[in-house]
Amino acid sequence: MIHFMKVELRKGHMKQYIQASFIASIVLLVFIYFIAFAAKIEREPGFQQYTNIYLLTSTVWMIFFSIITAMLYWRVGKTVYTSNSVRFLSHMIWMVCLSTFAMMCSIIPSFVVFSVTELFFPIVHDTLTAGSLFQLMKTFFMLIVCVQAIGMMAMRIGLSKKSVLMTVLTAIVLCAVLGNVSLAIYGNDQMNLILSGVMIAAVLIVILELWSRIGRLQTR
Repeated sequence: MIHFMKVELRKGHMKQYIQASFIASIVLLVFIYFIAFAAKIEREPGFQQYTNIYLLTSTVWMIFFSIITAMLYWRVGKTVYTSNSVRFLSHMIWMVCLSTFAMMCSIIPSFVVFSVTELFFPIVHDTLTAGSLFQLMKTFFMLIVCVQAIGMMAMRIGLSKKSVLMTVLTAIVLCAVLGNVSLAIYGNDQMNLILSGVMIAAVLIVILELWSRIGRLQTR
């Protein structure tokens, strides 16, 4: 595992992704405070609620990571697509694990910092409860699963068309659809679980389909 991480960092694909995740974490934190202060000054009741602030920033985060994750998978997939099936499978599994970790390190610290500062120096006229935080955490993990599925499906279409532009456009379209679905089912644990299951299945289908295709190409 450590060897694989070093190899990917030397190639630059994962290094750029981690750097983007770190920058996104800082930008996201600034964006959260901006929304909170703007809502307070403008007396906007809709964004004087923690749930709405977190959902808006999560949506922006989802759009950003859907695009860069799809581009990451496309670049790595294009590199290892012509290799053997075992190498491809190992690469994709570890890329999913590493990108998931990077996404968690991007979104969770920003929300933790904002939530902690709100306990001592509140900006938003709302009550931050443990129940609402737990619900948001479940939503975050569901969004991470959605981003992984978007990245995989966009990568697959991009590889078939041999176009990074098609990869990005597919990621944007899928993000718009799944973003609206995730907002519509917010708070519904059963629907969140179903959506997460469908997205995990999509990730597995894409990986296994490409793995099988590479295996058939090797036998020719």
